[in-house]
Amino acid sequence: MYRSALIALLLATSAFAADWTEYRMGPFRVISNAGDRPARERLTEMEQTRHVLAGMVGKPDLQTVWPIVLVLFPNQKEYGPHAVPEPFVPGGSSDVSAWAADTPQPLDWRREILRRLLADNAGPLSDVTVTALEDLFSTIEVNATHVKLGTRPPSLPADRERAWAKIQLLATNPEYAGRFRVYLGNLQQGSEDSVAAHNGFDLTLDELNRRVDAYFRAGAFEASPVSGEALNPNRDFIEKRLTQPEVDAWLGELKAAGKAFPPESPRGLLAKGSRADLEQAAKANPRWAEPHVKLAALETNALAKVAQLKTATTLAPNSSSYWQALAEAQAAANQPTDAAKSWIAAEKTAPSESERARIRQIRVDAEQRRIEFELANRKREADERAQELQNVKDAATAEVRAAEAKANREQGGLKSGATPVPFSQVYGGETITGTLLQVECLNGPRRLTIQKAAGTVKVLIRGTEGLKPTDFACGAQKPPRQVMVTHDSKADAQLGTIGNVQTYELR
Repeated sequence: MYRSALIALLLATSAFAADWTEYRMGPFRVISNAGDRPARERLTEMEQTRHVLAGMVGKPDLQTVWPIVLVLFPNQKEYGPHAVPEPFVPGGSSDVSAWAADTPQPLDWRREILRRLLADNAGPLSDVTVTALEDLFSTIEVNATHVKLGTRPPSLPADRERAWAKIQLLATNPEYAGRFRVYLGNLQQGSEDSVAAHNGFDLTLDELNRRVDAYFRAGAFEASPVSGEALNPNRDFIEKRLTQPEVDAWLGELKAAGKAFPPESPRGLLAKGSRADLEQAAKANPRWAEPHVKLAALETNALAKVAQLKTATTLAPNSSSYWQALAEAQAAANQPTDAAKSWIAAEKTAPSESERARIRQIRVDAEQRRIEFELANRKREADERAQELQNVKDAATAEVRAAEAKANREQGGLKSGATPVPFSQVYGGETITGTLLQVECLNGPRRLTIQKAAGTVKVLIRGTEGLKPTDFACGAQKPPRQVMVTHDSKADAQLGTIGNVQTYELR
């Protein structure tokens, strides 16, 4: 019995890879065979970066579109065969990096962590501000719950170092740090720097820049403590041992270096490109906008294309290219007002001033087209209304002529030089053609208000015998109808009518 239990234990243990463990918190994973302590320290640094940045941008629990994975090897020798060309490479279901436990994380790797957190959570910020924040966090110092920011990064160009000094002053100096979130919040909402300076620190932009310049010239930069997350690295991380196939899959992701993906992973499905695969990719990673952009490209229905691109801009609101694609689709779908709003968003999220200027010109041109479109629509509608009125008039004239011709035929036709019988004589009264606006029921008679080209007239129907119930319903006529009536020209001053209706025709 003891031997059987030992064999079962050995078989179960062999399913796991030697010393490989996954540690997880939030969007971060560390896959490590470098020992427990180094893995927990690297994950703590990543999590404290997320926590401190969340306080600055005013958005708790920052998440990322893709899980961020660090594969940690014991030393540079073991790491070497698995090195990747960039700080992170795309994996099938995550963004993957690798490093060695015997060497601190590179500054560019830390910058990339921050860039991804900002891109997936913050509102649009200028390139200068984003880069300055990346530089600020590249030298973060973390010891469990104790966090410091502000150590001067090495070898920055002068203009970039000045931008870093500004953010370092505002984020770490007690005089400004408490209001730094307000300042960044204003910038994320698209406010000018002058507005952000006033709302954040009650300073003019000139005064803020003067203080930053003085601080930069003094060069006395020191790291300062910031509020870290109250976490216990030995207790708060999710931890599991990895099987050999799981380890092999991670090492395969590193080897592929973003050039190939497992076929059933979200990025593998996207690479296949069919509608079914793209829809499955969108379900596999609901935070990912790109499948919706690809689906929009397959759509032939203009409104369906707009719907897909709206989803993409909701998932990636800082993507200027997605906003541009949406604006173009809305314009093609005859939604010029919505297109104008999307062009504004595209300009606001553009990555550079030159790109903003280019989009601004496109937006101005699109706005001009929108105005021309609306004016053309109004003219077309006015022309259609005028044509409808003219058609009514022409039809009424044709009926009058037909009645006159009929009366003349019945009298044996016209002789040379004879005068045709007028329509009024045929019916024994005067004819009015116009728009029936109102029917007033007067306890027996009904008074009709008819709109003619020269104004309104009122005629009276003395009795209702023979009238269809629906012809002259009491009240305002909705919608107004075209009417032709013949009346006897016997005016009634008391009722304000010009005659009594003898015959009528409604259209």
